[in-house]
Amino acid sequence: MKREVKTESLTKYLFDAPKWGVSLVLIILLGLAADGVAFLFTGKIWWIGFAFSIPGVAALILTKPFVSATARQEFTWNRSGLLALASEVFMLLWMITALFLGIGFAYVFGVGFILAIRLVVLAAVADYRFGRMYAPAAIQTFAGAIVGVWYFGPGFIIPVVVSIVVFSVGVIVFLLLFDLPMKRTSGVGAMHFVNAFLAHLTNGSNDLEEYFHHISEYVSVPETTFFFKRAGKPDIWFVIPNLHPGPMAEIGGSNFPKILHDVFADEAVVIVSHGCASHDLNLISNRETKSITKAIRESLDSVEYTGHASRPVRTSFGTVSILSQRFGDSLLMITTRSPEMTEDMDYSIGRIVMGESKGRYENIGFVDAHNCMTAVTNIIYPSTKTGNEFISGADEAMNGMLDAEMLPFSVGAAQVIPPFGRGEGFADMGILAMVTEVAGIKTAYVLFDGNNVQMGVRETLQNAVLGLGLDEVEILTTDSHVVNSVSGRNPIGDAVSPSEIIPYVSEAVLKAVEDLSPASGGAATNMCEEVEVFGPSRIVQLTSTVNAIVTNLLPLATLLLTTAFLLIMVVCMIVL
Repeated sequence: MKREVKTESLTKYLFDAPKWGVSLVLIILLGLAADGVAFLFTGKIWWIGFAFSIPGVAALILTKPFVSATARQEFTWNRSGLLALASEVFMLLWMITALFLGIGFAYVFGVGFILAIRLVVLAAVADYRFGRMYAPAAIQTFAGAIVGVWYFGPGFIIPVVVSIVVFSVGVIVFLLLFDLPMKRTSGVGAMHFVNAFLAHLTNGSNDLEEYFHHISEYVSVPETTFFFKRAGKPDIWFVIPNLHPGPMAEIGGSNFPKILHDVFADEAVVIVSHGCASHDLNLISNRETKSITKAIRESLDSVEYTGHASRPVRTSFGTVSILSQRFGDSLLMITTRSPEMTEDMDYSIGRIVMGESKGRYENIGFVDAHNCMTAVTNIIYPSTKTGNEFISGADEAMNGMLDAEMLPFSVGAAQVIPPFGRGEGFADMGILAMVTEVAGIKTAYVLFDGNNVQMGVRETLQNAVLGLGLDEVEILTTDSHVVNSVSGRNPIGDAVSPSEIIPYVSEAVLKAVEDLSPASGGAATNMCEEVEVFGPSRIVQLTSTVNAIVTNLLPLATLLLTTAFLLIMVVCMIVL
């Protein structure tokens, strides 16, 4: 979604903290630089730099122990040093106002201002319970106040106390208002989400799963599996779960296709495709995969095997292309809109297709190939033009396959792990290929463990596979979001060129052709019961709320800062 892209763009500001020793040196040098600037303007050494360096050094030394005593997340010496350095920089920047309002006001305001900055940062990075973070946040401010009283005299006490009180109240009001919208919609504050999100990015923490648990719902959704038996060779299972492997990295159920594959590794070659599911149906944890596993095992008892299958047939309706192949009384349909954007389909589309198949087929495997990305965009709903194209196209395909000639068939499968990692869009399973052969017609189903395919790459890979002697090819992805550490965009063929991918696709397909053996097959559909997922519209709701908060942050912060500025200025004019 466009609003998701806007939220993701904030992550470009993330960076690693420098070594604490570097921060310490810079804190001292900045203090000396302040003395140098004062000397240039006045011709006299004021030793004002101590008023900035001493609080900075105190904050560097004391913040980590204070935070570690109460915080939920680790807070390193490097972060402590960076926060102290940044706070000193803010204080020095406020000293520019000394040219107009006096050095006393500038220092008083700066001391209070860094309390607000430090509390927001520590609440975001270390512990969203900002009451626990007040003491470590105030270290540099209180050290600055003590140095200020020594430097400016006893008359400094009242203004600095006012500054501390005003900024304490202001930042607490700011944080409470920041939390309020999300608390109303999900029952959990926005700072909790920020805390968990940053912990995931910086430490690999799974605290986001705890957050997701607060907004989750339990659902029961069907999965359909095509089972193929071969004499003397491993079985092949083609699984179509209507659950979504998101939201990102190792959070939630982003890697459940790989987990399913590994769970059944001793029993079959398992190919986990992408059913009709959006982020609403993200598993809140990979532990929820057990529900899918249970459904697949239970469905094994109801499979009716047959030694006959149809030739593959490709049909089109509007922008939708469907590759259909029938196995006994069950129909497998692989759908795509490539070269148009092919994104998540809402769960209801799959259920509509399954419902309309009744009386025609025992089982329907309706697969979203998820194989053409141009941008991160909206999911497809049944009420839209595109949604209706999928539904009507599926209906035509089902009718067209009713009288298909059924013949003996063979099937083979292979897996190849290319030398590309998650950063290049390739998740842990690499490439899996399943090839069927009916009356000499070979069809390759090539599955990438990844999140979508760069626009145009599908066609390039198809042509390469057709050149190997295959008659029909479709490229699919699991939609695994482990390749998305932050952004929703990291498709196959973006970071790695198609020419580099083709040798590994060719290898997987040729190995699957070599593995071809006469087979019997059948399908079964079973319910994955009580799966804990994000819940309907939660991602849209969460994203909308976050963007609304971000949009309102600047005017809110400006209002609070202006109020503090005016109050402190009045006090300083009276006292100093």
